[in-house]
This record gives sequence, structure tokens and C-alpha cells, in this order.
Amino acid sequence: MSDLSPLWQFGISDFSTSEPLKNGELIVANGLDFIEPGLAKVAAMSKEDFLTAAARLKTAEVPVLSANWFLPPNLKVVGPEVDDAKSLGFLQIALSRAAHLGAKAVVFGSPGSRSIPSGWAELEAHKQMIRFCRMAAEVIQENHFDLRIAVEHVNHTETNFLNTFAQALAITREIDRPEIGLAADFYHFAMEGEGSDVMREAADLICAVQLANPNGRCFPKPEANIPGIDAFFEHLAGIGYRGGISVEATVGEDFAADCAAAAQFFENHCR
Repeated sequence: MSDLSPLWQFGISDFSTSEPLKNGELIVANGLDFIEPGLAKVAAMSKEDFLTAAARLKTAEVPVLSANWFLPPNLKVVGPEVDDAKSLGFLQIALSRAAHLGAKAVVFGSPGSRSIPSGWAELEAHKQMIRFCRMAAEVIQENHFDLRIAVEHVNHTETNFLNTFAQALAITREIDRPEIGLAADFYHFAMEGEGSDVMREAADLICAVQLANPNGRCFPKPEANIPGIDAFFEHLAGIGYRGGISVEATVGEDFAADCAAAAQFFENHCR
């Protein structure tokens, strides 16, 4: 494979810590390009703590290209507990902070928020998802934020809604807002047995990319044999994707070592 490093930047999705912007310097010091924080936790920070952490990252020249963990699990976007006023209030804070950090994409997985409750009609959930995404698009447009929501396909072991990339693509086309794009996640492709070549149908929409080793959802190591990963990168290159690729994985005993291993993995496969 040709050198793809001019096209892509490589980062770590760091959402497990109670301090969501804490590890930025460590991630970059171990060979990665950016941190992808959990936005729900960023939104929950006090204003003072957020501004202090954001200033620290800026001074240290640690980019935030994207955010994940969009919504807290208790903020429902489908089902009988949906509260549009509560959702709008959260969106205004969270998206403002994402924009302040410089994020260009917010990955919308959030299975705890979008899973369809037992007895709730899937068609109604579909309509609610569209309404929520259009609400988020309005917040982005009205505030002139330079970012997009990236609807993510999340495998069937985590949610019962939008499990495949093809399903996420279909609803994103239906939402039909420039502020709403797609996330492509290698881990979820693998878990669903879905070929990543389907990304060819979404070249205009993919604005965030994530991955993990499907064997345990762990950090990719340089020596790991991960079936399908090179084809995944080739398909991304083929559609002209430019942007960040983040590792969203379970952290092991040594976070710094995990980051360094991921950096070497990208070096081996993408350069």
C-alpha cells in the first residue's frame, strides 16, 4: 500500500477516564496525532474545568479532531422517554464545546441512548432518530459550528438499531442535512460480518473513522493479524477519505504502551 500518512491522522479515543481531556499529551507523546474525547463527559465538566483543560491542550498543541461517546445513556433519543427540550439543552452545550476544542466530527454511537425499548415501534424510533439528528443539525447551522455529526453503525450485541453501515447510510441519506455524516468503524463491520466495501457508496458522507482489534476489542498491536484491516484501509483510500482514524478500544494495563503499539500499527499498515 502507498504512503497514506499525508491523507490521514491517527488518534486515540479516550473516553474511559473521568477526566476526558486528561491524556492528550500522553497520546501525542507516544506517536499519535490527536485525542478523541468522550463528548458526554466533556459536556458534564464545569465551565471552569473545561476551559482550563481546553487551554492546556491548545498550549501543548494537542489536536482534537473528533469526539465520541456523544450522549449520556440517560438522554434518550428514541422511545417514550424522549424529551426534546432536554435534548436541545444538551446539544447546545456539547456541540459548543466540541467546536471550541476544534473537533470536526462527533461520532454518534451512543447505544444506550438510541436502543429501541421493548414494545416500541421501530418505525417510530426511526422517526425520532431523524428528528433528533435534524435538531442537532439546526444547532450546528445556527451557531456556524464547523463540524458534523457522524452517525455510527453499532453492532447487534450493543444495540438493536442501526447495526450495519448500510442501515446507517440509509437513514443518513433520509436525514438529508450537510451537518450529518457517517462514521465508519472497522470493529462494527467485523462484528456484523459486513464487508467494508459498502463504504464506496458513502464517499461524500464519511467524516470519522474508528477501529479496534475485533478479537477482544483491544488496541491493535504491530504483530497482530487482523483479517480485513488492509482491505478496510484500501477502501478508505479508494473513496478519497481524508481525516482522522481513531482507535476506540478497551484500555489495557499500560495506556502509554497501548498508544505506542497503536502508533506502530499505523506505521506498519498505512505508511
